[in-house]
Amino acid sequence: MPTLTLATTPDGRIPAAISLDWATGRADAYDDHATLTLDELAVRAAYIADLHPSLAYAQGYIAYLQGEQLSQHLISGRTPTRDLPQAVR
Repeated sequence: MPTLTLATTPDGRIPAAISLDWATGRADAYDDHATLTLDELAVRAAYIADLHPSLAYAQGYIAYLQGEQLSQHLISGRTPTRDLPQAVR
């Protein structure tokens, strides 16, 4: 079973105030990716960004999705077919 390595912010850390919600959102996206495609994850991320009460959770979910989209692009040379919502870019 693969393990999830948490990515950090560009300066190399996870802010303490949001780290638990951020990590939870990222872990949930990782779990969802086992059964959903990247397009389906993008749709779910849009709903989470609009409806979830924790902004940090939404940011963590989207951080995982963006990392997977980047991996797909680097491996295949294809760009994602669905963009993230404007509000969370």
